[in-house]
Amino acid sequence: MKDSIQAGRKIGQHAGLKTGICEELLEGLVTSVIWIDEHQKIQYINAAAAELFQVSSQRVLGINWQNIMPDMLGEKGLTTEKKMTIHEYALHQPDMEKIRVSCTVSPYEFNDQKGWLFEIYNTERHHRIVEEDERWHQYEAGNLLIKTLAHEVKNPLAGILGATQLLQKRHAKDNKDLTFLEVISKEVLRLTNLVDRMLGPRGNSDKELHNIHEVIRYVLQITDSEKPVGVHVKLDYDPSIPEIMVDFEAMVQALLNLVKNAMQAMTLRGGMLTLKTRVAHKFTLGSQTYPLVAVISIIDEGEGIPESVFDSIFYPMVTSKPEGSGLGLPVAQNVLRQHDGLIVAESEPGKTIFDVYLPLKQKA
Repeated sequence: MKDSIQAGRKIGQHAGLKTGICEELLEGLVTSVIWIDEHQKIQYINAAAAELFQVSSQRVLGINWQNIMPDMLGEKGLTTEKKMTIHEYALHQPDMEKIRVSCTVSPYEFNDQKGWLFEIYNTERHHRIVEEDERWHQYEAGNLLIKTLAHEVKNPLAGILGATQLLQKRHAKDNKDLTFLEVISKEVLRLTNLVDRMLGPRGNSDKELHNIHEVIRYVLQITDSEKPVGVHVKLDYDPSIPEIMVDFEAMVQALLNLVKNAMQAMTLRGGMLTLKTRVAHKFTLGSQTYPLVAVISIIDEGEGIPESVFDSIFYPMVTSKPEGSGLGLPVAQNVLRQHDGLIVAESEPGKTIFDVYLPLKQKA
């Protein structure tokens, strides 16, 4: 920061501004600003840029700008004629997180020294809002389908079950027809439970304070016997996350669906299943901004989700697995929505991430 201020002071002096005003302008900007000289060496980086790249200004001053933004321009190279804007550049941070940015590069001269000014805008939030909006539409469409299906299916099923039970009472215990009636009863109950799973937990379910890591521990305990050979689990927890108001059983079901999917994706080749927890500050979900949001990431190294179904994975009955019901993700999303949260996915071969966003509300 001290180096940035000193660099800012030099730029301010070159531009004829008062030092104090220049420092406030450059260091107070939320836009990331970098200035490089004619040798393409970084000579100034403001506080916002240092935070974006997760580096100290002292470490990057004097190095080639491509060390922190490799392959951003491709074969274009810098030009001294006009400014250019690069959209959708994927910036890889030191903690392995990937964020999307837009960068405007302009020829800029200080004190007769030629160079370029980089203005970098973090567009990850915009992309997340657009993606979140799409997930909301999927949730609403799925909910409508679920309610319609429940109305159309549960009532006939109840009638079939009642009639079957009456027939069972009219037959003697040694009657062979009882075997068939028992099959009918079991199948009707199975279909009823299937519809209930689609509906998810009851809306009036009790929520209590729980440690989200205890929920994850319980899920891993359940899935331990089902874990495919060659699949290993890595836990990357933020111990500072406080207890959260959740329906324990419902949240277990939601995370269980996600963890099972991740394990199944690595059945053939194995890999690392990573469960990571973090806290996001001033995070917007839907139309409400929360001071703190817990982010639970389920990351697998499986084959990835096919592009043909990726945009529809949260719709009921959509699945890429031959034996899948297409209900796991819609049910999980339904659980999170009942907790004012959301699930967002991204996938490519070898890496699939499901981020579970859960507001840190400590009161009912």
